[in-house]
Amino acid sequence: MTLQHYGRVLVVGAGVSGRGAVGALVGRVGTIEMAEDDPARAKAARGITGVERVAGLDGLDLSGYDLIVVSPGIRPDARLRAAKCEVIGELELGFRLARSPMVAVTGTNGKTTVATLAAAMLGERGVLCGNAGTPLSAVAGLEGKVLVVEVSSFQAYWANTFTPQAACLLNFTPDHLDWHGTSEEYWRAKTSFFARLEQGATAVLNRDDQSATRVMTEARRLFFSVSDPADYGIESGWLTGPNGRLCQTGELARSAAHDLSNVLAAWALAETAGARPEQARAAATGFAGLAHRIEVVAKIGGVTYVNDSKATTPASVAAALHSFESVVLIAGGKGKGLSYEPLAAVAGRVRALVAIGEAGRDAAGVLGRFAIPVVEAFSMEEAVARATVLAEGSGVVLLSPGATSYDWYSSYAERGDHFRRLVAEVKGVPE
Repeated sequence: MTLQHYGRVLVVGAGVSGRGAVGALVGRVGTIEMAEDDPARAKAARGITGVERVAGLDGLDLSGYDLIVVSPGIRPDARLRAAKCEVIGELELGFRLARSPMVAVTGTNGKTTVATLAAAMLGERGVLCGNAGTPLSAVAGLEGKVLVVEVSSFQAYWANTFTPQAACLLNFTPDHLDWHGTSEEYWRAKTSFFARLEQGATAVLNRDDQSATRVMTEARRLFFSVSDPADYGIESGWLTGPNGRLCQTGELARSAAHDLSNVLAAWALAETAGARPEQARAAATGFAGLAHRIEVVAKIGGVTYVNDSKATTPASVAAALHSFESVVLIAGGKGKGLSYEPLAAVAGRVRALVAIGEAGRDAAGVLGRFAIPVVEAFSMEEAVARATVLAEGSGVVLLSPGATSYDWYSSYAERGDHFRRLVAEVKGVPE
């Protein structure tokens, strides 16, 4: 992409993505300005090299810009949609500048895990970026690599030409309805770039998820499944693909159904990008999982404490519960307009619920139908203490909120870190 003809560019949002966009724009455009309504971020943005002016977005005159680059999460309000210049996302900017091929991972649950593992399977060639942490625009200048891009629905909404060489849809359940408005709009944003894949590209799809049948694409389709015949699947305890076996299920650090599904998806995607068999096998067998995703924190007095703070949808809580037989569940937080009804199918695995935040009451409404004991906690300290007592010396205490952290914390990571620290202070479990 040639950017020299853009004289005045506005970057909306001064977080990680916004700073990545500025770094990619410096030296390529005339004037770079930033819009940020948060006072602390706005103050920090004034020190970013290349930024000539920082102002609040609210009330800012957008008529004088040649290009507007928005960060993920910036809502598509009427003012931005009505801007007379092109409005794109940071992901789109990175795509237009990229010098290396890229593959993409999206879905409601498991994106970061699969993208991380696929990048590891590609060895030194694999570069993890996008929603996983490093903005695509920040690594767009790399050559001779494969950019493994985790794509959120927020990013995809603002990316109107983003087209990777291969794309994987892991699953789909309603999410972020507070942002997208309807499940159909969320689906449209989530899968928009699959429709742009050409016949020479590859779409990696989950045969075990009904969403696979809805994907419209001209690309070659590769399927993965843990239960049905597929291009990548499980045969006699082996993970198998079109080119042979990867490893036995027993060689993996984690082998619940969703773990196996994630490995198969990552392997399929990495192979389309040229991953070597030995590198893919080493990455798969050496992968212990991500922080805040079904992460065993400690085993104390017969109780296993598990941090699944990254689970911000009820569907992801249900998936986590499939990994355990007897759970004291800590769930809730700030809701996103989603129903906790998916918990009904796995209620038999829940011994008790510690409800936190406004969404905790919604979880209680579902699990309460099954005569599961429910207590409410008004801080994470209280939640861990109550869960420890309810565990009665055995089973699992699982923090798997099914909601965002924004009522008590700034991120799911901060929430999970606090849970970890509190567990470290647990001296013992009542007999």
